[in-house]
Amino acid sequence: MDIASNFIDLNALDVTYLLLVGFIGGLVSGFIGSGGAFVLTPAMMSMGVPGIIAVASNMCHKFPKALVGAIKRAKYGQVDVKLGLVVGVSAEAGVLYGAHIQESIKRTFGDAGSNLYVSVAFVLVLGIVGSYVLRDALRMRHSAHTGEERVARLARWVQSVQIPGTMVYFKSLGARVSVLFTIPLGFATGMLAATIAVGGFIGVPGMHYALGASSLMSSATELVVAFVMGLGGTLKFAWSGMVDVRLAMIILAGSLFGIQLGAIGTTYVKPHMIKYVMGVIMVMVLLSRAIIIPVYLADLGFIGKLNPHLEGGLKNVSFIVLIGALAVGAAIIFSALWRGIRLHRHELEMAVVPGGAIQAETVVFPASPQLSPIGRYERFLVASDGSEYSAGAVREALRMAKKCGARVRVISVIAGGGAELYAMGEQLVAQELNNARQYLDGVARQAAASGVACETEVVQAGNINEEIVTQADRMQADLIIMGRRGRRGLARVMLGDATARVIGQAHCSVLVVPRASEITGRHFVIATDGSRFSDTAAAAAGSLAKLCGTPATVVSVHSPSHSERWRQEARHAVNRITSFLQREGVAAESQLLDGRSDEKIVEAAVARNADLIVVGSHGRTGLERMLLGSVAERVLNLTTCAVLVVRSS
Repeated sequence: MDIASNFIDLNALDVTYLLLVGFIGGLVSGFIGSGGAFVLTPAMMSMGVPGIIAVASNMCHKFPKALVGAIKRAKYGQVDVKLGLVVGVSAEAGVLYGAHIQESIKRTFGDAGSNLYVSVAFVLVLGIVGSYVLRDALRMRHSAHTGEERVARLARWVQSVQIPGTMVYFKSLGARVSVLFTIPLGFATGMLAATIAVGGFIGVPGMHYALGASSLMSSATELVVAFVMGLGGTLKFAWSGMVDVRLAMIILAGSLFGIQLGAIGTTYVKPHMIKYVMGVIMVMVLLSRAIIIPVYLADLGFIGKLNPHLEGGLKNVSFIVLIGALAVGAAIIFSALWRGIRLHRHELEMAVVPGGAIQAETVVFPASPQLSPIGRYERFLVASDGSEYSAGAVREALRMAKKCGARVRVISVIAGGGAELYAMGEQLVAQELNNARQYLDGVARQAAASGVACETEVVQAGNINEEIVTQADRMQADLIIMGRRGRRGLARVMLGDATARVIGQAHCSVLVVPRASEITGRHFVIATDGSRFSDTAAAAAGSLAKLCGTPATVVSVHSPSHSERWRQEARHAVNRITSFLQREGVAAESQLLDGRSDEKIVEAAVARNADLIVVGSHGRTGLERMLLGSVAERVLNLTTCAVLVVRSS
């Protein structure tokens, strides 16, 4: 077989088109949570790529993103790895069989047969899912009701069936299920993936309705399935010369930019608008594929030969409709993003204007006896996911609020689901929302028992760390309090951590509380490098130490590579901060250490049985933080005590 004959020639215009398609596909993916791949296969086919090549290349582009998404969602405890692998194994079989069907159709009927097979599958699948999404969006627009999610009757029956030798326990189900039920589900998911490169339209509802997994567990675990079957499918198609890596990489490059903007857009729109975008794009893509089906039928001889002008017209109309689908989706997303940003800026402006409309709706906090805005502790925002990792943050937030006389706002941020999740309706996320509300009700009761003013809210967002920062800005929080997942190594470097990203993006200080740590006022360790960031941290730490009556040690660390002048400046900075704290009535001492900054800071905290480490933040995010590192972030990864990261304005 001449493999090169499977691939089309690419010129500069084609590459530009693919980049734009990838960008808009990523934009859609970020906006609806995940997915978006259903627009890429038709987009490649519209430029002359055979259906099987488009499917294979799309699968190649998608499975690495599925891996990244699965690891990211696993941070929030939403992934059942065992279920994903079990379903993924049978999905792999479905992919291999589906790929075999694709290859057989291409050998027997050529590119026209492959194109017809893929197009008919798109029309059927998008017709069913797209119509459901639009109907659900209309219903959501006119109703704010979200019923409690219950385990479906089918799932209850599946979980009740006991077949000896086949039962496996899955944490997401809270029950044992026979693998004889997971095999057909996975196989069907893989078959659909090998047909249109998107298997989640079967996988997500199947895990939810047939097995009984919760909404977010289903959508997140599907990413594991997508990675397993995507990897195997890519290798299978590539072995037969069907994967055009050029197409996959160009589209991936474009999507990396689009997905960021799309994710930001979700924070500014209502859920029904997200479904409108998805439904409209699905229906228009469906029309694009349906219009060109007669051309493939004529090429195969199933109908009479078409007039060349009619054939060319159908191809042009199909392409125009597809471009229209992408343009409409992008326009809706950018419009929502623009309106949302303008509204957000207006809210921030009104929040600081006396008598402004926004100010009238916000919570009024008590005046602070502390004059320094850096050391003011009046408004706490606590971000919790309801897991054991957040327990310490909630506990210490209430304890500090009682001591400081602060008001507390506790939010539980629920990650938005993927395209397949939204396709099945908002009832799929109802259980997570209800669980979060029940958890926050418990927090509110704890706060009331402690005499702390506390309000709670469940928030849905596509980007958790950005939503936390936004919520903090809106309430003008003095402190964000979070738990720590303790991610280490390559996974943390590649993906980032929600806590680390909040530290980099927040405009106020962030207190990170590991689940077992307690801030009882034994001892504080304040790290300084002589910069203005460290001075800000010292001022904030001084206010808190004075309030708690806690002794403090000011630490500066230098390495052998530092010059003598640097050492003298560090010594001067430590003495200056120590004197400042002593004047403020804090029992303070100073210490100069040799070695690696993060390790020595943590060692000093352990030696003094400290319950809080205070460091300044440079506010680095993204590539700069990844390349240069952050002492604050490294300290977080080493210590078991709480860390206060003070942001300099």
